[in-house]
Amino acid sequence: MTNQQQIEVTEGVTVQIKTDGDLKVHGQGGAIVRAEGLDETPSIQQAEGTLQVECRGDCDVYLPIWATVEIETHGDLLVDGLHNRVTIVFCGGDATVSGGGKVEIKEVSGDFQASQIDSIEAREIHGDAHLSDVRGPVSVGAKGDIHAHQVAGSVSANAKGDVHLAEVTGEKIQVNAKGDTHLLRCQAEISINTAGDVHLNEIVSQRVRAVAKGDVRAHFSEKVGGQAKIVTSGDLLVRSQGKSMRKGRGVYTFRFGEGDAVLSFISKGDTLLEGLDLADGSLRGVSEDMGKMGDELGAELGAMGAEMSREFGNLGRDIARQVQDKVARKMREISKHTAKMEWGEGKNWNFNFADVATPPTPPTPPTPPAWSAPFDPVEEAVPGEPVSDEERGLVLRMLEEGKISAAEAATLLEALGDAE
Repeated sequence: MTNQQQIEVTEGVTVQIKTDGDLKVHGQGGAIVRAEGLDETPSIQQAEGTLQVECRGDCDVYLPIWATVEIETHGDLLVDGLHNRVTIVFCGGDATVSGGGKVEIKEVSGDFQASQIDSIEAREIHGDAHLSDVRGPVSVGAKGDIHAHQVAGSVSANAKGDVHLAEVTGEKIQVNAKGDTHLLRCQAEISINTAGDVHLNEIVSQRVRAVAKGDVRAHFSEKVGGQAKIVTSGDLLVRSQGKSMRKGRGVYTFRFGEGDAVLSFISKGDTLLEGLDLADGSLRGVSEDMGKMGDELGAELGAMGAEMSREFGNLGRDIARQVQDKVARKMREISKHTAKMEWGEGKNWNFNFADVATPPTPPTPPTPPAWSAPFDPVEEAVPGEPVSDEERGLVLRMLEEGKISAAEAATLLEALGDAE
């Protein structure tokens, strides 16, 4: 047998509901608020602008569809058919909201599900969050996984588990996850920081930034063009129009297609990119560029060394060899320093979007754990012997005879260790 109370209310009233058991809240036509309790009669008290409903056991509450509601329940919660704001102050079990307006959550102890709502801001969900058919922005913090499908607004997801987003068409996507991150058919500016893998499938975006402790795999469904920066501790594989290009660990920058897109990926694992129109020979790493510069300079120094050997014998050959060794060491230092700088820049990317006006303020995400760059430390240059008077005199004599320029003489003396 049910025990019930009811009262007629005016539009604009806020209904505050507190129960010790399970709670079901239903929207209906008219202006009647009705509360039904299984164990005892619920109490209804009206004050200026508010209506308070309390029940010690399980309870069903029927509200006008336009009512604003605030809920505290120690059991499970079901809300359906309300068109105005729904605020869940506390739910001790699982919570489900269907067909509502704006949803605000302070704490849900179990899992949370929502569908066909205008927007959601959830500060703390202790279980998993499952969202579908959201007409506006989403901001969710969960200790479990976050799943969101068909969202027509920006998304901010902060999860201690995995994050799965599909068919998001808002302005921006921001993800912080301790598990893996999966995005499918999303059209937004994307920023991801995850302790697991990143999987991007059929992405249509002009700007993507991702930092992953695991692998990064990205497939672009439509032709995009722009520039890319890749920092990977594993292998880099780019598949384009039936061709594959593979590189090892390092820092890479390249252009692809025609356009203004910007892609930035940092991975402690492997990186796979598919669907990019990459020209042959355009994929080069920082170390390769430095190596090419070193080869070109080495060839010049080799020719200079041969000339010096012919003119001045063993002393000229020794000077050329010292210069070549020092140049090679400097090139290695520059390459490794550049790689570490790029890695550090990526780890410090800012994922806050101050220019997004529509979403509510998201919960403050925990600081992602720091992890060290997997690059070898920069080699310290080993000081050589000071340049001798004989070596210095030989360089100056070559300058006087016009065999080398003043700039070349200065370079030789610096490479030989002359401090003057």
